[in-house]
Amino acid sequence: MREQESRELAGRLMHLADIEHQEKCNLITEKYEYNLFSMLKPKFGIDGNQHFVLYGENLQEGITGFGDTLYKAILDFNKAFHKEVPQKT
Repeated sequence: MREQESRELAGRLMHLADIEHQEKCNLITEKYEYNLFSMLKPKFGIDGNQHFVLYGENLQEGITGFGDTLYKAILDFNKAFHKEVPQKT
């Protein structure tokens, strides 16, 4: 019986360690997402029913991100920031 209890306890401890590791990874990712945003100091606001983040002169020419929440708009902005400009043919 003690061996079974030890295995269960070890399994629970491993599960808790996995959760803690994932939470640390999430915090690092969030910090990165906000660091880019805070370094560039883009404009943000609401356009229609969506939050937007804008780095540039206007929504058509600048780097933009949209989302139902400001956080989602920041994530979308960060994705757009890292996209390559399509090549003109």
